[in-house]
Amino acid sequence: MNNDDNKQQSNEQSQQSSAKGSNKIKDPADWTTGDEPMTGAQQSYIQTLSGGQADMNMTKAEAARYIDEHKNRQQGSGNQEGGSSNAIKDPENWVTGGEEMTDAQRSYIKTLADEAGENVDENLSKAEASKHIEELQQKTGRGAG
Repeated sequence: MNNDDNKQQSNEQSQQSSAKGSNKIKDPADWTTGDEPMTGAQQSYIQTLSGGQADMNMTKAEAARYIDEHKNRQQGSGNQEGGSSNAIKDPENWVTGGEEMTDAQRSYIKTLADEAGENVDENLSKAEASKHIEELQQKTGRGAG
């Protein structure tokens, strides 16, 4: 066996062993912990996807299947305005839009405002901050303008 054959065999073994340990390619029904209650992150994401209408007593495996099914359905619909994700909803419709802006929003607004030569309003809500970020991105030519 030459050097190239050894490298190829080693690569194949490495790919096989890393694939065996990855939940990404396993069916959720085959997960060791699939029958445990869903995680907080799964619960939060399912609430977002379902608009709070889903059964919250799922196992990890059931939650994973629910998320995959609904995420794919949402992506396939092409409905960007009416979707359940905060990433595509109008900030006015956010459940937490009236809460104080996040530290990440505050930091990004400060960066953009400095660049645009504007003052920063420290008392914005999450929704107001999101809109202000979009406006500042347009002014500065940054981000998703």
